[in-house]
Amino acid sequence: MLTRRLLAVVLACAVVGLPAAPAAADPPTHPGGPCLQDNQNVSRSSVAGYADVVSGLDRIARTSKGLVTVHKAGRSGEGRDLLYATVGRGPDVFWLHARIHGDELHSTESVLQVLDHLASGDPDARLIRERMTVIVIPMYNPDGAEANIRQSTTPTRIDLNRDWENFAQPESRAWYALWQQMRPRLALDLHHMGTAPVVEGTDELNQFQIGIRPIDPSRMTATQWRTAQQLSMVSVNALDGFGQTHVARYPDIDITNAVLSRMLLGGPGPDGSSPGFATQGAIFYEVRSVGQKSNGYLERLFTVPTMAVLNAVARGELAGTDVSGIDAIPRATQGTCGV
Repeated sequence: MLTRRLLAVVLACAVVGLPAAPAAADPPTHPGGPCLQDNQNVSRSSVAGYADVVSGLDRIARTSKGLVTVHKAGRSGEGRDLLYATVGRGPDVFWLHARIHGDELHSTESVLQVLDHLASGDPDARLIRERMTVIVIPMYNPDGAEANIRQSTTPTRIDLNRDWENFAQPESRAWYALWQQMRPRLALDLHHMGTAPVVEGTDELNQFQIGIRPIDPSRMTATQWRTAQQLSMVSVNALDGFGQTHVARYPDIDITNAVLSRMLLGGPGPDGSSPGFATQGAIFYEVRSVGQKSNGYLERLFTVPTMAVLNAVARGELAGTDVSGIDAIPRATQGTCGV
């Protein structure tokens, strides 16, 4: 993991605006995990596995002097504990989950870094803890992560990000119950892209895509849609000038059985009942590829915008975020691995 000093430097990146680019027609979406070249050798020893999550959460909780608590939401199909942490005691509840797809590797380490920082003495971290309760799920799908596959492993292989309608898997039922219990106002989901796109109209390799809408805005309330745009603009602004990121907008999808979709729709749950509330804003990040030499950079593509969002919420700035540039975020032209 990054040292606390290095993480503090990373999280101090300036937040400024993204240059405008013309909007384009929606490109097709090709989900399916990280983009790997045919000859690319990825050593899983360089990324966090389930044992690293167990030890990492234990270390952070022990050294946090009570600021971080670790809990179990249930057990996976193979019997692994579904671990999550909470930090902060504020009334504004924020849900952050990673690795719902087991082969999307770097998000786990990233959220552990975020959690580590939130337990620190940094003034921003103290403000977040005072005003928010952050739920951190480093590995939503531990069985898939250990098998290095997208889906769950047992009793059948199911994409857990398409299982908040049928709730066929124990992981889905356990995490839904936690969502219903904690009632988060905002949610963020971390992913890797399945292709290697370039920003449309350029030859710039697109490293980060912002997922503004898991469902069509017509299915959201006006407040939900505006909140999603505000979360997205804070995220995009945080990455302006951050390396060769070349931000683009993820294709506009409408997937009603995904986790964020059901959060926005307000259920229903496994027994068909309504939870009696809906999450106000939920977006996702898509980061390109994986690889040993660029691990740190890829992790920061998650941590930098995540911390920008948490800071904006804690400071009361999210609701005032200007969303006039949302349509100027460029699209990407989908490519193949190795582009």
